[in-house]
Amino acid sequence: MDRSSSSPEAPRQRPLRVLLIEDSPLIRRHLVALLEDNADINVTGEVDTEAAAIAALDSTVFDAAVVDLQLREGSGFGVLQHLHARHPDLLAIVLTNSNTPAMRARSMALGAHHFLDKSSEFDRVAELLDTLR
Repeated sequence: MDRSSSSPEAPRQRPLRVLLIEDSPLIRRHLVALLEDNADINVTGEVDTEAAAIAALDSTVFDAAVVDLQLREGSGFGVLQHLHARHPDLLAIVLTNSNTPAMRARSMALGAHHFLDKSSEFDRVAELLDTLR
């Protein structure tokens, strides 16, 4: 489910700055490898808690965030609330194993632009970020 517009933009002059909010070091490594395979995408932050995500978002400029709903401490829902309130122009992509209609609806209500299932849509993260360029 998508909420972002598909209007064309001028090409970016710098790589996209992406924050990964994911509690699994293994998943983070796979995401970094997937995303940084593209020279126009730069993972500039990696965190595993809600508090660390909020601190990173408030201290560094990002173009997009990939948000897991289940974090080591806190939750991705708190991160989405913060993004919606403080950084509404930042692309929010939820990537989770908690792929239920209720989780999807809550994520979208809190401002997520995309909701992806880790088990079947992992590679779509790069495709979605590519649309920002």
